[in-house]
Amino acid sequence: ITLEIHKDVDEDGVFHGITACGRSPVLISGSEYDYFIDGGRLCRVPPDSEKQLAPLMELLRGGDFSFKVGRNNLAEFCYSVLPKLRGMVNVRESDTEAIEAYLPPEAEPAFYLDYDNGLLTCRAAVRYGAEEFAVAGGNSGGTDRPAMRDLQREAEVIDVVREYFPRYDGEKGVFCCEQSDDAAYRLLSEGVSELLKRGEVNCTDSFRALTIRRRIPVKVGVSVSGDLMNLTIESDGISMKELADILKSYRRKKRFHRLKSGEFVDIGPSIAELSEMADAVRLTPAELAAGSVNLPLYRALYLDRLSEKCESLRVSRDARFKRIIKDFKTVDESEFEIPEHLQGVMRNYQIFGYRWLRTLDQFGFGGILADDMGLGKTLQVISVLSAAKAEGKSGTSLVVCPASLIYNWMEELRRFSPGLRAVAVAGNQSERAEIIESLARYDVAVTSYDLLKRDIALYENLRFHYEIIDEAQYIKNHSTSAAKAVKVIHSDVRFALTGTPIENRLSELWSIFDYLMPGFLYGYETFRRDLEMPIARNADPQATEKLRRMTSPFILRRLKGDVLKDLPDKIEEVRYAAFDEEQRRLYDAQVAHMKGMLEESDSAQVKKNKIQILAELTRLRQICCDPSLVFEDYTGHSAKRAVCIEMIKSAIEGEHKVLLFSQFTSMLELLESDLNADGISFFKITGATPKQERLDLVQKFNGDSTPVFLISLKAGGTGLNLTGADVVIHYDPWWNLAAQNQATDRAHRIGQTKIVSVCRIIAKGSVEEKILELQESKQNLADEILSGELGTIGSMSREELLALLE
Repeated sequence: ITLEIHKDVDEDGVFHGITACGRSPVLISGSEYDYFIDGGRLCRVPPDSEKQLAPLMELLRGGDFSFKVGRNNLAEFCYSVLPKLRGMVNVRESDTEAIEAYLPPEAEPAFYLDYDNGLLTCRAAVRYGAEEFAVAGGNSGGTDRPAMRDLQREAEVIDVVREYFPRYDGEKGVFCCEQSDDAAYRLLSEGVSELLKRGEVNCTDSFRALTIRRRIPVKVGVSVSGDLMNLTIESDGISMKELADILKSYRRKKRFHRLKSGEFVDIGPSIAELSEMADAVRLTPAELAAGSVNLPLYRALYLDRLSEKCESLRVSRDARFKRIIKDFKTVDESEFEIPEHLQGVMRNYQIFGYRWLRTLDQFGFGGILADDMGLGKTLQVISVLSAAKAEGKSGTSLVVCPASLIYNWMEELRRFSPGLRAVAVAGNQSERAEIIESLARYDVAVTSYDLLKRDIALYENLRFHYEIIDEAQYIKNHSTSAAKAVKVIHSDVRFALTGTPIENRLSELWSIFDYLMPGFLYGYETFRRDLEMPIARNADPQATEKLRRMTSPFILRRLKGDVLKDLPDKIEEVRYAAFDEEQRRLYDAQVAHMKGMLEESDSAQVKKNKIQILAELTRLRQICCDPSLVFEDYTGHSAKRAVCIEMIKSAIEGEHKVLLFSQFTSMLELLESDLNADGISFFKITGATPKQERLDLVQKFNGDSTPVFLISLKAGGTGLNLTGADVVIHYDPWWNLAAQNQATDRAHRIGQTKIVSVCRIIAKGSVEEKILELQESKQNLADEILSGELGTIGSMSREELLALLE
């Protein structure tokens, strides 16, 4: 396309002079509009109005044509359109001087900004050479105006001014801004730059004083003194009171804050980071305004994690704060040595757990040891208790656990640290009161949640060094009396042991931390509003990350798969169960009955009555399992049954699958009723189960999510491949290790990819415990007594049989 520009004025005073030659459409882009040629006239095309291009395209197909530009459009064409055309088409100009005679000076906008008594104003004008014309609010025209004005450019000036100064004051001839901080900030942050794009901007001194501070330098200092952490906050040129006000504006989602001086402040990253830090440590506005606050030392680890990701805040730390952080990051390199008598006993991951607990203890922090079942949480705590005594730390420590675990703790203490003076706070009310009164004589006291609730008034004036709660999920509901009881005990350091710190709801984790370090996760309503509900309802990633950052330094959890190199492929333990009064009474009565039989018999009569003696021993074992196996009308408690169900639940919560063996099918029926009552699905195999059905059940168990398989001795001791399970419970152990291992090998065999935990449940102070002691030296004898085989039982002396009953 070639455009020829020349002078041609007709008698009507209309300027002609641009001829387009070619066969392509001519679309000319102007400053605000596009143009096309229609019937010899230059026409504006509104944006996206393709329909109006059709006449142009049809016209161009006809060949050469020309169009006219009137004098009033000449300035816009020459100053806005023609410069763009020069890069698109060939332009040949003739009569340049003659055309310039009709061409007015180029329009140059000018803006005059003022600030007076809270009112922002703008006087708008357009200059043409040496002349300047005011641009009014209604229009840019007027009868007194020269004909050769760029009216389009002046209209554009009005449009951009009204965007930021929407009201026109005709008397003063100025445009006015809304009297609000939002409108003023918008004008300063973007309006002035928009005006500068169009022309010259002039400001009075009062307007120039209105500035925006783009960056707020904030410095945070952290120091540690005693068991408190001191936090100081300061900002150059801004008082702490105004910094607190800026923080309020940020929390109201504002982009800026206006200082008392009138200066605006951009709310940037430093304020966002300060807000997160203030929220984390729950700084009140008054504390922030003061510029300094003392905080619990347990906030140190979270504060350090927050400061690591701060890019705008300047955080300085003192030497003691740095040491705390270093000690937690290098637990494995700590100088805490395990007690001498436990060297060679504890595995590497248990030693790490011991050092982690000691590190918490060093700074007075609490923590949750949340290792998977079977990894030795009890041993790790006992090692800490032993070290405390070896280092001369005074004071008794209190262990609170389910009633079924009291004597398990006592046995573990005796086994791993016989030097610790330990006492079980058990028995009737007067016996417990007497024990509690004498606790100062002991290193460790062990009681149950239920007994602690009953005796809590007796603990009111006592203080313990350590308080340890086992199976801490017992306090998951913070409103229960059990949770309240453990939290009112006075102690220097608190630990919690659990394989499942969160079972169903995050409130369970809050309750445990409320015991460990009250206030660490704030009050429950605050925790629920800010963390629990955003995570539970919306899976809020920020809330999730905040909770993880806060709690992870105080939770140590290892799964068996994490410590495989430190583990044998099979972990074995004994879990003790203590009779209550009624079960003990029935057991003791049966013992007395058997003793009477034996004491009234000589050796010859014992040999003659060996079948009857075996039957009485079997009754004694059944009373250990559950007295209802012997007494049909018995409706009381069974210690082993309670321990067993707790173990099953704990295993399921840890996503394990369980094989449970018993010699008595009637015992399996009782456990079956318990599982049904708790809604736990299971399979069962007894001697009455057909062979094909057994194989079908085994296949289902190995492939589905059913968590428990009940198996009788005769039906499941051999021939089954149950590698889907990784926990084996022997409800009534078979005392012959070969026979026991044969049952265990249903899970612990080729194809098993997990560590297998094997547990024998033993009635404390019973014939089971006696025979367990004899197991290594007299395996065959023990098996014959309990399996029903006569063998050498007939050769046992009267004195040996009596010894079993002691």
